[in-house]
Order: sequence, then structure tokens, then C-alpha cells
Amino acid sequence: MGRCRGAACVIAAAIAALAAGAAVAADDDASDLRGFVAGDYALVGRAPADGAAYAGTATIAEDGEQLILERRIGGRTLRATGRVEAPSPPGEGQLLRFHWTDGQAMTMTCLVGGDLDNYARITCLWAPDGQPVKQPGLEAMFSTTAWPDGAKSPD
Repeated sequence: MGRCRGAACVIAAAIAALAAGAAVAADDDASDLRGFVAGDYALVGRAPADGAAYAGTATIAEDGEQLILERRIGGRTLRATGRVEAPSPPGEGQLLRFHWTDGQAMTMTCLVGGDLDNYARITCLWAPDGQPVKQPGLEAMFSTTAWPDGAKSPD
């Protein structure tokens, strides 16, 4: 087994340190994003295919490295599990991807931004898995954390 010498050792050590640092930074970024989006939301949306409009409420909670999304629409609650993911190509930020089953498997892909009060604003596209649709479902979630006590939600 050869020994590391001179500049080669320094370069190898630097590459290893940068790779480890990038992995830790990615984990920290995912943790920060999970913490940022956790909370209660008012939501509005349009279903895929038929475009039926809907409104309701949602809660996002952290569960380890996963997120749990509970959407309440028209007296019905759907529970989805999700993760923070890097889009392809990487380096373009992060997104949320949720999965649930409601007669068939569904996937929702969301971008996270901030509102004027620096709370999460989440916009999503969703559709049944593996089926072509003319138009995906659309959903926007607005944080209700800053709403005054007694303010009404849309559902």
C-alpha cells in the first residue's frame, strides 16, 4: 500500500474535507427547510384533470427526516409523507415532495418561498402517479401562524 506524499496528500485531504462539508451542509439545509415549513396553513387549489376548485387547511409536521402533511378539505383529511429533495439538476435549490394514496398513488411537488412576514408560502403541482393528465393539480398554502386569534380558515 502506497503512502501519501506532499501536495497529493494536501489535495486529497482538501477534497475529502469539502465533500464531508457539503454533505453536512445539505443535511443542515434540509433540516432548516423542514423547520421553516412546519406549521399550520390555509390552502386553495385546483384538482388535476377536471380543474375543480377547493379550499381547506393543512398542517405540516416534522417526523425525523420526513414531513407529515395533513390536508383537510371539505370535512375529509388526507395524510401524506414527504421529504426535502434536490431537483435535477442539483444546485437549483430544494423542493418538497409528498406522496399519498387516495384510491390511487399521488405525488405533489412543491416550491417553498417566503411571504412578506417571512413565513413559508408553498406552491405545488400534483397528479396521480404514472398517468398522463392534461393539467396537473395546483395548490398554494399560506401560513396562518401570524393570523390573529379567531380568524377564520377557508374550510
